[in-house]
Amino acid sequence: MRDNLVPGKPESALPISGEQEKLLQSALRIKIMHALAGDPLTSKQVAEKLGKTPGNIHYHIQKLFEGGLLELVRTEAAGGIMQKFYRSKATWFRSPSFSGFGFRKEDTVEHFTTRLSLSEEELALFRQEVMRLIGQWEAKATHGEEYGVEMIIGQLLHPSGDGNGNGGDQP
Repeated sequence: MRDNLVPGKPESALPISGEQEKLLQSALRIKIMHALAGDPLTSKQVAEKLGKTPGNIHYHIQKLFEGGLLELVRTEAAGGIMQKFYRSKATWFRSPSFSGFGFRKEDTVEHFTTRLSLSEEELALFRQEVMRLIGQWEAKATHGEEYGVEMIIGQLLHPSGDGNGNGGDQP
């Protein structure tokens, strides 16, 4: 991950276009972005890391590269072929059109809510921990159905609008 893109700091997410957002609407492509977040790798190396076929991974890497989400770091000749080494530009993204998944009635959706009382520093730590956890799961070589995870954090103001954060329990 690039130094200027820090998990838990929403302002550090890479700004992307609507077209780039469409490219990221795949769990496999998100895994590829994570696989390429560290050392530059070839399509074959990413395929091995994720337990997928090289042809499938090559196709997705080409789409991500053409969409400006990957950078070509270097090429090397090996056994008569040119190997291309790619690296992701980020693993966290910000798009003006992100609006959630719009789950359908037939989708299986679990909904969780809670309330937390947090200082600004605690909120920053909470964001970092949640983003680290999500990033770990995005990066794992997993198999199964695709799930969407949508999380919203919003500050709740006291009904009087004083924003003391105690939910009206204390004056």
